[in-house]
Amino acid sequence: MGSSQTPLTKSEFDGYYAQLQASALKTTKHAAGLPVDLAFHRSLDSDLAKDLEACSSKVMNITNMLIDLASTLGGSKSAKGKGKARLQDEDDFLDRFGALIVEPMDLLLERADIALDKFSGRMKTPAITINPPEPKKKAVLYGRQEPVIQHAPHLPKPQLKFKRKPDNSNDVMWSATLRHKFNARVPLGYTFEPASAGEDPGRVLPPHPYRFEINNLSYPAHMFQSQTPIPYKPLEETPFTWVSTQAQLSALIDKLRKAREIAIDLEYHSYRTYGGFVCLMQISTREEDWVVDPFELRDELEDLNEIFTNPNIVKVLHGADSDVIWLQQDCNLYLVNMFDTFHASKVLDFPRHGLAHLLEMYCDFSPDKRYQLADWRIRPLPDVMLKYARADTHFLLYVYDNLRNALLDRAVSRAASPTSRADSPTAQDVFVREVLSRSAETALRVYSPEPYDAEGGSGLNGWDTLARRWNKPALGVDGEPSVQREVFRAVHVWRDRVAREEDESTGYVLSNRFVFKLAEQAPADMAALLHAFSSTPPVVRRRAKELLDVIRDAVKKGLSRAIGESRHLPAASSEDTDGSDKMDVDVSSASIVPVPASPSLWSPRKALPTAPTSSLFGTATVMSHPPPLYSTSHSSLFGSVFVSPVQKDSSFTRFQDIVRKIHSALVISPKAPTPVKTTDVPIEVTEASTAAPTTGGATIEIPFVPAPLRQGVKSEVIDDAIIVVGQRQKKRKRAKKAGIVDGGEGEKSPTLAGKAKAEPEVIPFDFASAPNILDDGTGGYSEQEDGRAGKRKRQKKSLSGVSERGNFPAAPKDRREVRSGNVAHTFRP
Repeated sequence: MGSSQTPLTKSEFDGYYAQLQASALKTTKHAAGLPVDLAFHRSLDSDLAKDLEACSSKVMNITNMLIDLASTLGGSKSAKGKGKARLQDEDDFLDRFGALIVEPMDLLLERADIALDKFSGRMKTPAITINPPEPKKKAVLYGRQEPVIQHAPHLPKPQLKFKRKPDNSNDVMWSATLRHKFNARVPLGYTFEPASAGEDPGRVLPPHPYRFEINNLSYPAHMFQSQTPIPYKPLEETPFTWVSTQAQLSALIDKLRKAREIAIDLEYHSYRTYGGFVCLMQISTREEDWVVDPFELRDELEDLNEIFTNPNIVKVLHGADSDVIWLQQDCNLYLVNMFDTFHASKVLDFPRHGLAHLLEMYCDFSPDKRYQLADWRIRPLPDVMLKYARADTHFLLYVYDNLRNALLDRAVSRAASPTSRADSPTAQDVFVREVLSRSAETALRVYSPEPYDAEGGSGLNGWDTLARRWNKPALGVDGEPSVQREVFRAVHVWRDRVAREEDESTGYVLSNRFVFKLAEQAPADMAALLHAFSSTPPVVRRRAKELLDVIRDAVKKGLSRAIGESRHLPAASSEDTDGSDKMDVDVSSASIVPVPASPSLWSPRKALPTAPTSSLFGTATVMSHPPPLYSTSHSSLFGSVFVSPVQKDSSFTRFQDIVRKIHSALVISPKAPTPVKTTDVPIEVTEASTAAPTTGGATIEIPFVPAPLRQGVKSEVIDDAIIVVGQRQKKRKRAKKAGIVDGGEGEKSPTLAGKAKAEPEVIPFDFASAPNILDDGTGGYSEQEDGRAGKRKRQKKSLSGVSERGNFPAAPKDRREVRSGNVAHTFRP
């Protein structure tokens, strides 16, 4: 139907409408006549299959065109824009038929009916105009801001398109490769020698092509004069240019030649690259702003040295320690006559020294700090990110004017203060020159990639430095040799090597947290390695087998070192003939466990035999955990432990290995004391037997005898005698009258003054009648307790009104009676 190419006229519409209905009816009739087993016929006839594929594709394209039309007109509620919802295959057609086809078609037909009603005059406009409601603005929660892309995961690497590929070799030596030295006072390659008295004349300084120009710089006179700050233009009214071609760069250089001060700032990226690279360069004058794209002009940016090394143009930067290095590393650019506003804030003793603080103080502008860590590789850059990048340099020249005046005023006020000395007046430009001197030291920094020390772990990115920073000295150089230390070093070295090969940062390859986790819990297989990560890093996922092999080799190396050190322990002395202070060595595994010399009833601790080989670590394994304090060397089931002599070709059978493992887990338990058999013969208790007998320094345990089998020892009660209970002597109470004691049966005897001084008679203690905590009943309560105390306890128990049921008290009265109405009469009607 070619109506889409030529518009329909009024006279042609009726014929087109009739043809459309006939085509729809014909299509419906043919579709209903299709066999149910069409898939079977399709598998038999290849021509039929091709025709069906062509027809299906045509129907699918028409359906997607209608869906796009409905989405454009707002007919699809599930689609947020054109092309958001499309049919891909047959399953998609069946699953989403109602949402993507039925609903949009119904809405299109309803709109068609409304349009026909308007055209025919059936629908009239209301007499009173009703303004459409304004769209509701999206509510923004307080304190919530839109997220900022910090690391775009699917963004292609810009460094792949660089003509000069980054060199991540560990032994590379960086040097300046200037094609031409602009504003030179000495030729390129001149060796600068220190001339000041405080420097060593023979000291070799790092190569810097502009070292002589920076140290012998004559600053312009206007830098030491107080001037009214030149106000900045509003950011929206300032011309802005995106520089990405050679022609735009040449036009930029032409305009910068006329400037007296320029502001410079850089945006850097270091997460998806090993060495990092510059993503943006912002340059501002007092009239215009530029943002240079280094991706397109990486090799042509060296031409900016004509401006950057011009001593008559002041280059204003803030915190340029890193900017100076980045300019050298990526662009071969150097700075002569630099003024760092960070050093100015330091000299002025500001409480805060960040650029955001200076912008708030002098320009009343608060930059959005969310974009400090944004991914500046994104192209094209959003407007909000461009605004943030421009703000870093747009206001900086106005800040420079205010800081320079503040430095000059500080010198004047210092000279006028009463504490200043008349013989050494303060120069007006002393603080400005202090800032320029510090800025010159920053400009003289030289980019020098630090080599990676795989053995010693030294350096800023070394494994020993990382262990000290994370407060794990056991994994550093000074730590004892161990498996964890070897795994930590090996994984750290592997991470650095892979990061150089993949041109990724070490944090992207493997974060520090996982480096320590793999060292402390070395995985045994691939499943354990992948399980150690909550989300496996992409590089580790691709090179998991390589990382697992590195960990296994490190474990073997750590075990071999531990065995080698254990073999150098001092041997036992030949004088130890009684078996004490000896050292048992398992020759098969070379695991040595010293045994302390101490008399004990337990068997001496021996070195447990271990398996000499394993499927994971190979030969010469050693136990990572110490064996139990007391272990057995034989058992009644397997016999004694078999230990073969040390031979390189020796091997153990699987059964012997299992036996060794079982023996290593067995522990000798102490023998229980044999209970003493009781007889009907009464036990004679003498004075010697009351003392605690000992054997070999240890107390003999008294066996427990049940209460019914105990036989008491009858003893006569002698008045006025001292009774011995165990080892404790207690004297009975005498009568109140002095000199008279109750003698029993009403008889009275005179006081025994002389007899009291004699040796008291010891009465044996009846152990059989004494209570025992193992007896059932009252748990040790004896009838021999004080009568008065026992009576008080019984009275207290009777007053409490609580009866006992076994060992548990009975429930209270209000809990035991049935509640029915107001039985307790707690209230009256």
